[in-house]
Amino acid sequence: MKSIRKVALACMTAAMVTMSVNAGAQTGPRNQDTFFTFSQAVELPKTTLPAGTYLFQLMDSNSNRHIVKVMSQDRKELHATLLAIPFYSNDRPSDEPQVRFMETPAQAGAATTNAIKIWFYPGNSVGHEFIYPRAQALQIASRTGQSVLTTKSETEVSESADLSRVDRNGVDAEATVTAQTTTETAQAEPVREPVGAITGEPARTTPEPVAAPEPTPAPEPAPAPREEAPARTDLPNTAGFLPLLALIGIGSIVGSRLLRRANRANV
Repeated sequence: MKSIRKVALACMTAAMVTMSVNAGAQTGPRNQDTFFTFSQAVELPKTTLPAGTYLFQLMDSNSNRHIVKVMSQDRKELHATLLAIPFYSNDRPSDEPQVRFMETPAQAGAATTNAIKIWFYPGNSVGHEFIYPRAQALQIASRTGQSVLTTKSETEVSESADLSRVDRNGVDAEATVTAQTTTETAQAEPVREPVGAITGEPARTTPEPVAAPEPTPAPEPAPAPREEAPARTDLPNTAGFLPLLALIGIGSIVGSRLLRRANRANV
């Protein structure tokens, strides 16, 4: 009896462990939990992170899958909640988490703070490109020479804000849609060319080929009207009188034989 209880308890424990592992596996890919360790300070929209280890995680939202939370390694402190848009890369997805920087040239050997442009979860070809406030974007573009994703005007970064990319001269290089619209249409958008890690050129949308119109088939000519044959007033000719004569001859032969038999029978 005790052995049966032990076996049952072991099975229940194994089932609970399996359920917890599966739950963790489902939470990880959906939230894309990723730890990054930076050896020096890095810049993000409205904040600068000192050197250390941080957790990047997607907010659990069904309407927008590009809201990023940056927390401490122990998950106890929230450093920033950032809006991003999907970035499509044609490169082969890496098995390791990646961030792409807008690097600031080093000056006189002094340490520089690089701004994070895109975050990629392992195995994904669609990354999260961060939206910087316009004033901060102008500063980053000026010192790096790269275009920076920002708002078209001095407004707060929000899901309804119109976006653009500003270059080092403060000129909007490319107008885009709002962050909310971009997220909702992420699956329907064509694949974009990857942004260079150094040049920071804006992504370009590959135009779809336009199919040539099919030629209209020529109308078929109408069939000529059929002339109806005139109605017959006489009967058609048959095979003639030969079959009738043959039938009379056969009948005569049969009749004569029958008469002979009758005469023999009377005798």
